[in-house]
Amino acid sequence: MRMTILLLCAAAAARGGDQTNIRGLGMARAATASSRGLDAVGINPANLALPDDAGVEFSLVPVGVGLGSDFLTYGLYNKFFTGVDAPTGRVARNLSAADKQELLDAFPGGIGRLAGGAEVRPFGLAIRVGSFATFALTATDRISASAAIPSAYAKFLLDGVTPSSSYDFSGAGGSASWIREYALSAGFSLPPLRFCNSWGAGISVKVVHGFAYASLDRDNTWLAAGSDGVLDASIDLAGVTSHADFAHSPFPAPAGTGLGLDIGVTAEVNGLLRAALSVTDIGSIAWTRGVQAITGTGAMHLDNPMDSAQRDSLEHAVTGTTGHGSPFTTSLPTMLRAGVQVDVERIPWVGRFMVGELTAACDYTQPLAGAPGYGMTGRVAAGLEFRPWHFLPLRTGVGFGGPDHFDFALGFGLRLWVLQLDVASDNIGWLLSHDSFSRGSLGLALTLKM
Repeated sequence: MRMTILLLCAAAAARGGDQTNIRGLGMARAATASSRGLDAVGINPANLALPDDAGVEFSLVPVGVGLGSDFLTYGLYNKFFTGVDAPTGRVARNLSAADKQELLDAFPGGIGRLAGGAEVRPFGLAIRVGSFATFALTATDRISASAAIPSAYAKFLLDGVTPSSSYDFSGAGGSASWIREYALSAGFSLPPLRFCNSWGAGISVKVVHGFAYASLDRDNTWLAAGSDGVLDASIDLAGVTSHADFAHSPFPAPAGTGLGLDIGVTAEVNGLLRAALSVTDIGSIAWTRGVQAITGTGAMHLDNPMDSAQRDSLEHAVTGTTGHGSPFTTSLPTMLRAGVQVDVERIPWVGRFMVGELTAACDYTQPLAGAPGYGMTGRVAAGLEFRPWHFLPLRTGVGFGGPDHFDFALGFGLRLWVLQLDVASDNIGWLLSHDSFSRGSLGLALTLKM
């Protein structure tokens, strides 16, 4: 139970992902070909080599957070959990059978999911060396989590134990982690090829420190009540945790360590089209410190509530153990990214009618290895950045697939001399439909470009 509560709290806190690329966030994360400078770190290191208007770039703690659910919408929450008007004020709503069924139907396929993450980059520095290379050094913290909740839990809370009722809680699970990565990245301009005007390649080498991890790996719990009043139940839970020892030092040794790798290429096909491909977060973390295995097992049988011996046995029916566990390994959220970018103002028959500049980008991302807060479903995104003036880029985009299913993004930037401010959200559905709102995000970055 303690493990489940930990996972749900972590999942409700944030959503993981490439959240410190605030420019890309405003374009629905269509950034494989369009990212520049420090925004390219973690997305496509090859884009570090692309021309930019800064020789030195320093990020001032960009941060992005997000939270999502595929079953609990604002409309459901407002309808069933905020009460109803009464002469004496707001009172609790009495749920009818139809109300309960509406809540249960909200779980897609009988399993509801929560996912969240927060990402902050306390240090980021990029330095351009001539016209052929850019090097970057970054430190990035990520907190991410996901949880799967069977609808049986909701049904149990709504209906309780009644004659002939049964509940199968299997399918519950989840994980949460806090990691920090130190990355040295480089992007290089390479000699032109016959089929493209210019191209480049990039690499990021990462040292990854894990400070906390928790997972609920098995839940085969069930409960059944017969028509004759006999109650049977079986509890079978298993999970694992690993965490650094913060009790004795604010800067403890990490609980897990690992190496990661990002690789990417980018190419200007002609004067207006750019294509890019990258694979990010290749690697794993070995968790070796503070490893604990947590289990909960037990069985119950009650056919005579008046029997004191049976009632007393319920106190000892569930046995929970926490002990030293064996070291284990988890994968980094390996991701395949492919994208294109078009500078629309360079199209001859379009540019003559345009004011300012317009960049269009499209991405496909496919997870190759799972991690907390990440699904395994591919995602397509399309984004726009309109620059009516150089100092004021306006961004928007839409995304389809992945754990969020559908995203509508908005963002903007403000460039004042050497300081650039970027604000974005890759899901602002709450502005369009309060009732269907179930996900949201927000990112903010300040950058010095000199």
